[in-house]
Amino acid sequence: MKSALALALIASLAAAALPARAAGEFMTGKTLKVGLEGWVSDDSDETVRDSAAFGYVIGVHDAMSGTLVCSGDDVTQGLVVQAVLQYLRSHPESLNNSADTVVVAALKGVWPCRNS
Repeated sequence: MKSALALALIASLAAAALPARAAGEFMTGKTLKVGLEGWVSDDSDETVRDSAAFGYVIGVHDAMSGTLVCSGDDVTQGLVVQAVLQYLRSHPESLNNSADTVVVAALKGVWPCRNS
């Protein structure tokens, strides 16, 4: 019993010593915009970053589909990415916001659901 308690205490202290993120998001509108700009360009050398941005947008779209975003069956992934990139270009004030809120705002602006 004492050894289990000691192990739990050591684990707690070790976890407390780990650095914590100051911000709640992993990606901002700015980092998303840079990645999407690279995704749509033909000469980007940052394929991992660009692919992560693409996947992020599609993931948020799919997570919100049918609740906040109603894009329909004829909408392609390319159209979704273009909608978000256009939003980021025309709303520079959103670049410091978390990427998920930016994506939702962009997609709701183009494909809102009737009940939201």
